[in-house]
Amino acid sequence: MTVNPLAIWGPVFAMMILVLVVTCLTFRERIRQFKALRVHPQKVSTRGEFAAVLKDTRCADNFSNLFETPVMFYVACIGLFVTQTVNLGALLLAWVYVLLRVGHSAVQCGSNGVLKRFKLFAASLLVLLGLWAAWGWTLWRVL
Repeated sequence: MTVNPLAIWGPVFAMMILVLVVTCLTFRERIRQFKALRVHPQKVSTRGEFAAVLKDTRCADNFSNLFETPVMFYVACIGLFVTQTVNLGALLLAWVYVLLRVGHSAVQCGSNGVLKRFKLFAASLLVLLGLWAAWGWTLWRVL
């Protein structure tokens, strides 16, 4: 089945929406805590000071997580597009990756169940590795 290469941008935009949602949650939570604890933002100018003073860093931690392994997701999607090797398998893997990251963010910003969060992270990492393997296989076959 032929897939329009532009379709790979769907999961990329979905990840961007996730980042924006977590950004808003982080912003809201920080303002709430600054007011409740009467903390001046300058007193928490470093990550260490922030973690020591504020009680809840779940959303901020998740925001940071969204700039770690997802970078490899973005590179794979851009690479698939540039090399015109987007196929149905890669597209499905990209969407599954996004859904797992949404689940990971929901858990980390919500109940923060570590085991559940770890399972979602591990699953997303396996899917990401699968995405890279699928892309590599496709490139190898074309070359």
